[in-house]
Amino acid sequence: MSLRINRIIALLLFVLLLFAGFNGRSAQAQTNYDLFDPLVDVCELIHRYYVTETDDEELISAAINGMLHQLDPYSEYVPPSAVSEFQMRTSGVYEGIGVGIDIQNGQLVVISPFEDSPAYRAGIRAGDIILEVQGQSTKDWSSTQAMQEMTGPAGSEVTLTIRHPDGTEHELVITRGQIQVPTVRGWRRNSIDAQWDYMLDPDAGIGYLRLTQFNEDSLDFFDRAVLQMKDQNMQAMILDLRSNPGGLMSTAVAIIDRLIDHGVIVSTRGAHSPEQVQNAQAEGTYWRFHLVVLIDQGSASASEIVAGSLQDHGRAVIVGQRSWGKGSVQRVIHLPDSGAALKLTTDYYYLPNGRCVHRLPHAEMWGVEPDIEEALERENAEDLRLLMDQLIVEPLTEIERRAVETADNPPSVEELSAADNTRRTEQYEQLMQLDNQLDQAVKQCRGLLRAHPTLSGLAESLTE
Repeated sequence: MSLRINRIIALLLFVLLLFAGFNGRSAQAQTNYDLFDPLVDVCELIHRYYVTETDDEELISAAINGMLHQLDPYSEYVPPSAVSEFQMRTSGVYEGIGVGIDIQNGQLVVISPFEDSPAYRAGIRAGDIILEVQGQSTKDWSSTQAMQEMTGPAGSEVTLTIRHPDGTEHELVITRGQIQVPTVRGWRRNSIDAQWDYMLDPDAGIGYLRLTQFNEDSLDFFDRAVLQMKDQNMQAMILDLRSNPGGLMSTAVAIIDRLIDHGVIVSTRGAHSPEQVQNAQAEGTYWRFHLVVLIDQGSASASEIVAGSLQDHGRAVIVGQRSWGKGSVQRVIHLPDSGAALKLTTDYYYLPNGRCVHRLPHAEMWGVEPDIEEALERENAEDLRLLMDQLIVEPLTEIERRAVETADNPPSVEELSAADNTRRTEQYEQLMQLDNQLDQAVKQCRGLLRAHPTLSGLAESLTE
């Protein structure tokens, strides 16, 4: 038997023994090598008789992923050549199209595009199926393979064939960019200094904060935004988690801990893992204000934990549509010698009431069910997208253009402020007409404020 075959078999046996170790049967596996005989025979026959030369790494990846695909869509093998790129993507900064994906029935399904990403600007939306990448069928691809094919240098192009939920198909040519999405946003940028406006209705004391992902910086920016709204007399806040595909669970837990002062936040457990329980602490909790959380079918993983945990504690009213149902924990295990890595599902997340978020096979309940169900009106989707683009990147107004073009007659601060207030009112009215989910969230805030105009009982300040 060749040295090459021996190396392939040795690595495959190591991974099989690793799986056996997770199941507490490593000693038994070491004495049952006959179970692996067919695998050894197939490897030998491929190298002896197959019509063309084969690549060892591709054979190893295919064999291991064959085992992993029997488990769930989220467990996968990362070959040595892809480990560096895998680590770069999980850090939150990479070059590509900016889209969160899931594997369902062997198909690549979009959880949600990242806001302002090339995928978002190209019109990709939650629920779309990516049928082809560069003319190659994506059937039975792993998420790592999909991301490898879709990422690439900023400025390069990638061609995708997309099937929308209504059955229509489109071929899209997308120019890749650097993906580093700001995760904390207000509802618009003002036209004076382009800063985020977090107060949706200042007169009523209703604030708005959108979380697009959970990364290492999200908690710090979240704190800053909430403190800014506190200084503006915020009494109710809309937390928008729509199309948030998740991210760092530690950040999500920390944000929940800001909003409740006691009790279970979330727990994890698996067949071979002891239960781990995350509890809220009173220290660092925000002052008490009304809270409405927006979710949709693109809200997944960490965003589902935030919405579900706050719902179980009675801390927030949840508005929108049922979330995605991705509530599993993946542990990244680096394999010695080979330089490869294994991403393996080890636990499920459980909400404070004990319910599993994950969409298990044949399950009728998964994800987070809203208290107030409200589907976005699809006929407004494109107009809403265009409006959101305007709210995020403000064009120059006529009065601002005059300030740029001539220094002889600059507008005063009062003129600039008045012009921005006029535009703000127009934008708010447009937004409420097009975004019926947000409009419903505002109505819920108004109702809560009428029923309970003052709140007390929690910390009056944040931890400095």
